[in-house]
Amino acid sequence: MIEQISVGGYDNNFSYFVGDDKKSVAVVDPSNASFLIELLEQEGLTPKMVLITHSHFDHTEGVKMLCEHYGIPVYAHKSAREKLEIGDSMIVLVEDGEIIKIGEQKIEIMHTPGHLDDSVCYYISKKNSWDYVPKLITGDTLFVGRCGRADLPGGNLEDFYKTLQRIKKLPDVTEIYPGHNYGEKPASTLGYEKKHNKHLKCMSFDEFEKASR
Repeated sequence: MIEQISVGGYDNNFSYFVGDDKKSVAVVDPSNASFLIELLEQEGLTPKMVLITHSHFDHTEGVKMLCEHYGIPVYAHKSAREKLEIGDSMIVLVEDGEIIKIGEQKIEIMHTPGHLDDSVCYYISKKNSWDYVPKLITGDTLFVGRCGRADLPGGNLEDFYKTLQRIKKLPDVTEIYPGHNYGEKPASTLGYEKKHNKHLKCMSFDEFEKASR
């Protein structure tokens, strides 16, 4: 299961609950910890971990409070370690290709630099289930209709182009869940974005660079 949660705040942020069918979940990008704790309790969900898509403050503000409240770890790309104000005992550093499990649900880490050097996407699939629709939580890497910025410290436009080319190789039916509500709808599919997203339509880095100006 995946639950998209509009937490408002800085810039129409989304947080997510991801888990299996047994009420165990990971909390993704907690920018409003008090609200999320209240919602978890209302829905009878048990958080097992926090996952962040990147280390920018608007996606990590609630990490420390959630981790300490529930006694759970936060998972982040290894490049994010020095940017997170949390003790070593509460952080698990991950790399590209690693698998995280929430109950029976598997989540694959995709290191997706570009917006930030520690950016990751979370690919959720069930390889043994023919009728399961894969999902990708993209943070600020891919939005509905466009991609994130690369002009902030830690960003890199060439890395961003390579990252998007990698994402484009995923199945077109993959559901896209971004970190902000910037588009015409809160979520999309990769197939739709490949047809309509100006950044995914770029066939070369030169085109991508022009589209990103």
